[in-house]
Amino acid sequence: MATYEHAKKKKSLVYMLIGIVVMLTMPLIGLLLYNNFYAIHTVREQVASSYENTLNLYMKQIDSNLFDLDAFINTQEGDLANIERAKNNDTDYYIYKMDLHSRLGKNMILFDSITSFFLYEKSRQDYVEIFSLEGYFVDSKEINKSYISDLIESNRLPKATAQRKWIPIQIGQIYYLLNYVQYGDVTLGALIQTDILLNPLNDFQLGDEGSVLLADVQGQPISKINASIGNEINVVKQTYQYYLYGTEKKYLVVGAPSIRGQFNMVAVIPDQYILARLPYLQGIIWAIFIVALCFIPLGLFIFRRIFLLPLNKVLRAMKRVRSGDMDTRVDGEEQSEEFHILSQSFNSMMDEIQSLRINVYEEQISKQKEELQRLQLQVKPHFFLNTLNIIYNLAKVKNYERVQEMTISLIKYFRFMFRSNTTFVMLNEELEHTRNYLRIHSLRFPERLTWSVDAPEYLSETPIPPLIIQTFVENSIKYAVSLDEPIHISILIEFIEEKGKELIKISIQDNGPGFEAEVLKLLQQGANLGNEQGEHTGIWNVQRRLNLLYVHEAELIFSNDEESGGAIVELIFPAN
Repeated sequence: MATYEHAKKKKSLVYMLIGIVVMLTMPLIGLLLYNNFYAIHTVREQVASSYENTLNLYMKQIDSNLFDLDAFINTQEGDLANIERAKNNDTDYYIYKMDLHSRLGKNMILFDSITSFFLYEKSRQDYVEIFSLEGYFVDSKEINKSYISDLIESNRLPKATAQRKWIPIQIGQIYYLLNYVQYGDVTLGALIQTDILLNPLNDFQLGDEGSVLLADVQGQPISKINASIGNEINVVKQTYQYYLYGTEKKYLVVGAPSIRGQFNMVAVIPDQYILARLPYLQGIIWAIFIVALCFIPLGLFIFRRIFLLPLNKVLRAMKRVRSGDMDTRVDGEEQSEEFHILSQSFNSMMDEIQSLRINVYEEQISKQKEELQRLQLQVKPHFFLNTLNIIYNLAKVKNYERVQEMTISLIKYFRFMFRSNTTFVMLNEELEHTRNYLRIHSLRFPERLTWSVDAPEYLSETPIPPLIIQTFVENSIKYAVSLDEPIHISILIEFIEEKGKELIKISIQDNGPGFEAEVLKLLQQGANLGNEQGEHTGIWNVQRRLNLLYVHEAELIFSNDEESGGAIVELIFPAN
């Protein structure tokens, strides 16, 4: 159903016209947007390429210094071997140690980026650290000693690769690059504070919120970062490709990897700073874009007022007519001449249709009344023949008292029948007639037929179609009463509410053999079981009358009782 409605909307003239307007304006808007985004993308590429070249150039200088410092550390293996051999001789140990200490201090001035050298002998737990003037901090000496000694003692020194030997570590609140060589129990290493490596880039033009930082191979910062960027930035992506980062504020991230250390240098530039050179062009593009967007609703508003509103008036009127409102008319006084003519033609056509519909409706009502009366009268000959047969049998056995009783019952019965050509009777009248009918048959089957009627007193004046209860009682007697087993017929009247509707429910049940399986299936399907012999004519009669009177709001349910197997008939119809 939803797919069908969607298809109807797609074929609607309104949607087609809106689609045409959109098709004419969207290419222009798309071209403007493409031009805007292309210009932004081009500027970003150029800026990223410029920063990338600068970072690569400076990273080469850092790698060169790291290579030289790495080579210097490796040339001290001879001194480390002397210290290892003399570790059990105090005099020789201190001579070799002081000699290496002096050499490291003299050569430190050759390396601008070095923070400190450290020397540690594991068996003696002897730690010595030589700081450069720029990297000397009193607090750092003890912190570094404790941290590095613990790494060596627990064999947790990070492993370097063959090429990228400088490893980022964090000691306290400070990040360092670490490189070391070991000979036996002797370890010689160098520490470079990462922030010192970035000092030459302090004047790098990145805007107020930009920053240059170092990051490890997992993408986590290992140097100070601008507070406005936050600590959540992760630069684990390929550093040779620039990318945008951030949600509320966007940053362009450009990186250059180190070939000597396990880290990358990254520039984080605010996207707003990059695009600050395009305000005029962007302003023009966005102004054109906004004007184009405003043109669409303005054009649609004018088109709607001139064409769509009059058309919708006609369409709404036609929908109301389809739903049954034949008094609908279209007001076309303030419309264009073409729609004014269309409205007048529609109104004239509706006047003629309404007049014709009234005539047809009155004729249908007359035919329905005739059919309803004919259906009600069909019951009388059928029962009349049965009762005459009963009186004949009673007279034959000379049971005159029963003949008199039967005659009185028949008088009451036919008195009701002669006034039952009305459309409705009161419930208490129908029940009294049914009791009288049962009394007639109890005279025929003495002590073989019993019945019970249960109906609330407040429903006694409720109008119901005549003979609908008696028809199914008659059916039970015809197919259930035998000379072998007694039969009991129960009639239950109820007042129920379902889905906000007030309903009358009449249940007629017997303890006989019930409906045959094939007959029950056909009855549940609503089939007409009437035949030339007159069987099941009464059931079809009730079905037809309920349909005529309640127009599909009545329900007739057939079933067999699961325990006794007897037939059950339930009639449900509006109480009003």
